[in-house]
Amino acid sequence: MTTEPPSVGRRQAMMPARGWVMQVPVASLAVLADTDQRFRPQQFSTALWDCRVDFRFPMVKRLDYAEPERWAELEASDNVFALVVMAQIRAKVTDDAETLKGWKFRLIRLMYERGYEQARILELFRLIDWMIRLPKALEADFRQTLYAYEEQQRMPYVTTVEQAGIQQGEALILLTLLQEKFGHDSAEAYRERITAAEPEQLLQWSKRILSAETPETIFH
Repeated sequence: MTTEPPSVGRRQAMMPARGWVMQVPVASLAVLADTDQRFRPQQFSTALWDCRVDFRFPMVKRLDYAEPERWAELEASDNVFALVVMAQIRAKVTDDAETLKGWKFRLIRLMYERGYEQARILELFRLIDWMIRLPKALEADFRQTLYAYEEQQRMPYVTTVEQAGIQQGEALILLTLLQEKFGHDSAEAYRERITAAEPEQLLQWSKRILSAETPETIFH
């Protein structure tokens, strides 16, 4: 009498819980952020001796969304990340600084029109401001336009631009204190976390650094 070997499913079921491996399908998607329209890879191949791997994958070219129809999809999207994608596209495809200034204001105005909360507006503003850099004179014009718009919309007394500047200053002070107390390596290790933090969190960390014996006790 012969006994057939257990199926794969049964073998997995007999394994200890800690040893289980979830066997689920995985898909890959390539998102290309370059400006070369001709560069559109959809497969990867490699070989060694008699072994060969051929991998095919779907591809999305971010530059395609600069076309009017695709751009309209981004503007109509309620996904917050759509604004970030629009800023990245305009920063790459727009050479004229005056035109870029107009797009920068338009994208930031969209945040207000969509009714985002103040913390989200500030976070998105920092991203868009970093992606779309303007010459000094045009940056001053842009900020004056934004000031006027925020006053017209009866925004808080401290404007978005001022809040961003204040927050960057608070982050810089905390990084300086961290470096003075625990050294350069500690400051670099926590730089990304500090620069992304909200003002309330920065204040809390700044208070903890006074009595902290290690950097970890500041950020727990």
